[in-house]
Amino acid sequence: MANANGWGDGASNNNIGWGKGADNAIGWGDIHADSYAGLTDIVGVAAVDPDAQAFITAAAITDPTQQSAINTLVVDLKGYSIWTKMEAIYPMVGSTSSQHKYNLKDPRDLDAAFRMTFHGGVTHSSNGITFATNGYADTKWLPSANSTTSNVSAGAYSRTNLTADYALFGSLDLSFSGVSVSPKASAGNTFFSANNNLSDGNANFVTDTRGLFHVNKDSLTVTRLFKNGSSIRTATVGSTTPPAFALYLGARNYAGTTQSYFNGNLAFGFLGDTLTLTEGANFYTAVQAFQTTLGRSIGTQTVSDADAQAFVTAADIQDQVEATAVNNLVIGMKADGLWTKMMAIYPFVGSSSSSTSYNLKNTAQYQITWNGGVTHASTGVTFNGSNGYGNTNFAPNSVLTANSNHVALYSRTAAARTNGLAIDFGQGADVNIQSGIFGCSRRSSNVAFYGATNATTNGSFTAANTNGSGLFTNSITAATSRKIYRNGSVLGSLTTNISQTLSAAKMYIAAFNNNDAGVLLYSNYEASFFSIGDGLDDTEATNLNTRVTTFQTSLNRNI
Repeated sequence: MANANGWGDGASNNNIGWGKGADNAIGWGDIHADSYAGLTDIVGVAAVDPDAQAFITAAAITDPTQQSAINTLVVDLKGYSIWTKMEAIYPMVGSTSSQHKYNLKDPRDLDAAFRMTFHGGVTHSSNGITFATNGYADTKWLPSANSTTSNVSAGAYSRTNLTADYALFGSLDLSFSGVSVSPKASAGNTFFSANNNLSDGNANFVTDTRGLFHVNKDSLTVTRLFKNGSSIRTATVGSTTPPAFALYLGARNYAGTTQSYFNGNLAFGFLGDTLTLTEGANFYTAVQAFQTTLGRSIGTQTVSDADAQAFVTAADIQDQVEATAVNNLVIGMKADGLWTKMMAIYPFVGSSSSSTSYNLKNTAQYQITWNGGVTHASTGVTFNGSNGYGNTNFAPNSVLTANSNHVALYSRTAAARTNGLAIDFGQGADVNIQSGIFGCSRRSSNVAFYGATNATTNGSFTAANTNGSGLFTNSITAATSRKIYRNGSVLGSLTTNISQTLSAAKMYIAAFNNNDAGVLLYSNYEASFFSIGDGLDDTEATNLNTRVTTFQTSLNRNI
């Protein structure tokens, strides 16, 4: 062709861009059918880094966003002169064990390439790797063979805020010397080591265990702990011989015994040489950009809807997936006309007693006060069935209309409540539950039990139900129309005319509030959503189920 090495027409469609000329020279020229080999795009887009491409091929990463994120990460690390310091990088992209196992630095499927093998309870998703109480990943990387007493760093990116005794990663000998980080260990203290004995065992200085943690050997006598690129602790401690035990992610390898399992989600890991303070900051910048591109970063989040942003800010939602899920929930509820019907919405995200207490509809109103045995996690709020409950500080009589109200609850507990008469939420002015709003998705008699009654008329009713999980909605749209929905479908209804008087008692979750004077009928279940507001008709109840189910699914906690 005449246009072998310059601006010119494509082979048949007059495309102008990077292409292969007639003499196979790569440059400005004609575009043949095979002209994209080795290039990611047309003019202005550079070729994929060969190291990134090797990983993308080995791990079978087909998603364009994930491919781009990997390529940018490699380019950034090389630009910061950090790439050569790395021995293993685990990006944890894709959604399967066969994709998550590969080492970006050497993506061969070999022990010698430090590809991971998984053991016990391990779940893989686009958010990374989630470890259960007996799950861990063996990196095959031995400190004794791959580090020295004065040159080592290792880290992991946690997306879970935990307070229990666990390790993000570790390889230790019998004297507890080696390479490890435990942001929260015994009594909430922090331990870290880089070929030295565990440091700061009596110090409790990490309040949030989400983010990129890495340990660094500054010198023979100085070990440093980083969080999100900043040095948060320095320990002056002597060096020891590196242990000859493979380093585990999601637990620590204590001289061949697996312990301190991390019951949470990791989205990145690395092993390599010592990083300077500047390199540590730059490394975090690259990793955080990578996580943000994948929609799973931890840190201050920004969302598009103003009401969602108010909640994300007040509840300090640092998880990008959670913030996005909340944003989409608000946008969806507004599109369906549900938002204006809500007085209080509790999405139970953030994993802490503070974050799970906020009302999405208005963060300045009806914040929950937690009492007794209540556990907060990424999956929601779990109650112990004996003294745990949440006081929403919401009095139905001050806001709701007697014959137009609803309460919706997303339960993750399928079994019947251990207390046969337990209430999943409730309030009223009578110890015999003769006046108030209350409900339980599955009692021991295999029925869903709900009601909104007054002191003289029994407006409670039941519906056969053998599965206590899902979204249960108790809605009243008229004095003669009361319905129980499970996952948007009607379980039962009551058409008896009930003239109702709403109670001033505050609504409790996982118990019944007897006129603010006593707590009864504790429930043991896990709740992942709770709302109170105006009555919902069949279409609105179905739409609410769709929005809440989508919300739960995006958080990987749907039932």
